[in-house]
Amino acid sequence: MKKDLKTELTKEKILKAASEEFAMCGYAGASVNSICQKNNISKGLVYHNYKNKEELYLCCLENAVEEFISFMSRINFGSNFKLYMEERYSFFQTHPNDSRLIFSTEPSNKSDLSEKIMAVKSKFDKFNRGIYLTAIENIKLRDGISKEDAFEYYSLLQNMFNSFLAVRKNDNDSFDSYFLNHEKNLERILDFVLYGIAKQE
Repeated sequence: MKKDLKTELTKEKILKAASEEFAMCGYAGASVNSICQKNNISKGLVYHNYKNKEELYLCCLENAVEEFISFMSRINFGSNFKLYMEERYSFFQTHPNDSRLIFSTEPSNKSDLSEKIMAVKSKFDKFNRGIYLTAIENIKLRDGISKEDAFEYYSLLQNMFNSFLAVRKNDNDSFDSYFLNHEKNLERILDFVLYGIAKQE
């Protein structure tokens, strides 16, 4: 086996094991020791490929974001925002670790790492904004409502909704089941934002 291929396979094995650990335990609860012990991976091998726990975590998060974008980019949504939300729900249903990583708010007490996390997640946010803006482009807005107004309201509502998820995720409910319910409710709320609640005559 060529050295480059072996290195890539090793990094994939480490990332898979680390993603599981970070998804289930969070950044604070996860440890390189635990990752190695649970998956029969040499600690030296981890530190040969990743500088520290922080870099490993950011790589796991970036991998989750890239998996989401790659999956969703294969579908031509056009202006069908409802289809996008359905496919997004389907992705997170079959990739629970990715949902845990992407929607994690940890660690709140490490400003430098928090900024790096936000930078990685910005790719996810940008992709979502692009889908919503395409949907707005194909809707005749009410008089006095600009595309900027519609997008600002969408951003405010989604941030508020996701903040509620972050608060609830630490209670006794299963995160996975609660998160999927959250996604369904978000789909409904954003449908209201785009198309209103009044029956059109």
